[in-house]
Amino acid sequence: MNNEINLEQLKKIELDLVKSVHEICVRENFRYSLGGGTLLGAVRHKGFIPWDDDIDIMMPRPDYNAFIDYCITHDDVPFSVQCYKTDKEYVDLSAKIYNPNTVLEEECATDKEQKTGVFIDVFVIDGLGDTYKRAKKAFRATSFKRELLVAAQWKKFFRSKTRAWYYEPIRFLFYIMSRFVNKSKLFEAIQKKYERINFNAVNYAAAVGGSYREKEILPQKVFSNLTELQFEGYGFKAIEAYDEYLSSIYGDYMRLPPEEKRVSHHLFKAYYKDGVEGGANE
Repeated sequence: MNNEINLEQLKKIELDLVKSVHEICVRENFRYSLGGGTLLGAVRHKGFIPWDDDIDIMMPRPDYNAFIDYCITHDDVPFSVQCYKTDKEYVDLSAKIYNPNTVLEEECATDKEQKTGVFIDVFVIDGLGDTYKRAKKAFRATSFKRELLVAAQWKKFFRSKTRAWYYEPIRFLFYIMSRFVNKSKLFEAIQKKYERINFNAVNYAAAVGGSYREKEILPQKVFSNLTELQFEGYGFKAIEAYDEYLSSIYGDYMRLPPEEKRVSHHLFKAYYKDGVEGGANE
């Protein structure tokens, strides 16, 4: 294994990845937006949140499917993709776009996931229903399965950095149950439910695999109308209604959190592969 990737190198590799995704999406007319903490960083800091080190983007289901198919069928794509279509052992509801000249050692990853390198996450925005009530019902219909699927991907149990201590017994119970499930069947059952819903024909949608649960449920138009925001000196696509989105997820999002909560949530180390100097795009 070559030398470890430091924080600034990590951020540059991730930034190169999202620049490549942006170029493809603009050229092929795929909708995408910065999402989660990355969108918050763009609005509040014009770049990375100072104590964070990742990039998340989100795509409506039709655009996500078309984007994945494009990446799989074109040899000139300057990154690698990990999703269920490319790896049946990978059962996360989001995809990873990663630099193939790097490798990760994730504390809680499965052996299969060790194939990835420095990555950005692509979250799918699925249609849910015509009313908020129906959307919430559709979202909750797979809640238990989703929690079980998340736990099924842990190689070992670990304490959460973001959940309160009293959630730990629940997380441990899911971990134990997850040892006895078929991950692929669980993933397929969840995905099939939402793929049957036409994103473009409903009024409410959400990143079903997102971390913020029902806070993710918003009018579909929130995810459909795009603008451009600056992130680390580059212009990227972002939802026009970012205030509605960020307020739903973070509340008073322009206020900085307490210092004790200004920590990275990731549990990995990253390295360049042997013989590689710098990232794939350097």
